[in-house]
Amino acid sequence: MFKRQNSTVSSSSTSISPNQQQLHGLNLDFLRVLQAVQRSDSRSSYHGLRLIESNGESLLNLDSSALQRVAGCNFSLFSLQWHRADEWTRLAEHSTTNRDQAQTTVNAPDDAMLAVLNFMQCAVFFGWHLAQQDERAARFMLGMSAETAAVMRSLDLAQCRYIGQGYRKLLTPRWLHNRYFWSDLLHYGNSGEAEHFKLIQLLGTQLMAQDLEPSAIARHSAADAE
Repeated sequence: MFKRQNSTVSSSSTSISPNQQQLHGLNLDFLRVLQAVQRSDSRSSYHGLRLIESNGESLLNLDSSALQRVAGCNFSLFSLQWHRADEWTRLAEHSTTNRDQAQTTVNAPDDAMLAVLNFMQCAVFFGWHLAQQDERAARFMLGMSAETAAVMRSLDLAQCRYIGQGYRKLLTPRWLHNRYFWSDLLHYGNSGEAEHFKLIQLLGTQLMAQDLEPSAIARHSAADAE
């Protein structure tokens, strides 16, 4: 279902799992979605998907090789709020009631919106697939909590399709409001420096832990302050 033919995977792909290869392809697709969004004049349609101006310009200036480097993170660059079990519980309940409802055709105002809608479908099904197959991978690749994984496993394909079609505002760049993540990530895309990549991976791991276990982070922070 998730095999991608059009995304070039790095030469190290033989040493990574099929799920990691799929994530690399989705990250690359998401970066292209973000590029389309930054170019769009329909600003009000993309609340939550626009980077700050300096980062948006940096993203638009990345060439194909740089995009491949950025996409090669071991975690998703996109978020569907999978750390929020309460949100996904609400979506599951709503989709159970409405999954057989005829979907209203969305008239995409531009290519960016069409790209967003197509990506949403792939992202929801990939999350569902990982939750079914490998909860540990879902946690470390997508930041999916154990509670959300249980909700995802309860969904059927019709519910996944309904959520993917109707809840595009779930989709945001991961850690959009962190002052360092996207600027550092895009800088790495241009530089290709291995040490910079290690720092990005470390920052992403820390931010993911904060999403999944905010109370634990708070306790550690308090202990450090003492």
